[in-house]
Amino acid sequence: MMVRPTTEQLLLDCCTELIEGVLPAVTDQTAVVRIFMIEQVLRNAAVRSAHEIEWMTGEIPALVAFAEDVQAAAPTDELAVLLARVREASAGLALDEVIERYSRAGQALATALETTITGGLTELRQRGEALLDARHEHETAALAGWNPTGR
Repeated sequence: MMVRPTTEQLLLDCCTELIEGVLPAVTDQTAVVRIFMIEQVLRNAAVRSAHEIEWMTGEIPALVAFAEDVQAAAPTDELAVLLARVREASAGLALDEVIERYSRAGQALATALETTITGGLTELRQRGEALLDARHEHETAALAGWNPTGR
């Protein structure tokens, strides 16, 4: 019986089974490489499943605050509509709801960044770029060093 039946634990258990139960029985070197690649993808999915909602919900307020500040500095109809769409999104914690809210906030971020560039808002642009860097750090953590080289 699993004491922690989380998605993360299920995926990690699959990794263990692949490496300890399946790999020793495989002699074909191409299949061995594929097993290691699959195991790494499963580990990445485990990391992502354990943190994905936290990362997205943690980023959304900063993305929205940035877009609101850009809207205050250089109002556009497009950004106003995108911000309204973020506010209208469900505040639930189901993955699909969080992804939708995150996607809407990401669209507002992209438009706000474009506005900072075209409007010459250097300080706000730098702040927006820092938000992109933080998003990249989360993606790097989720990939856990995996590189799809050769695929």
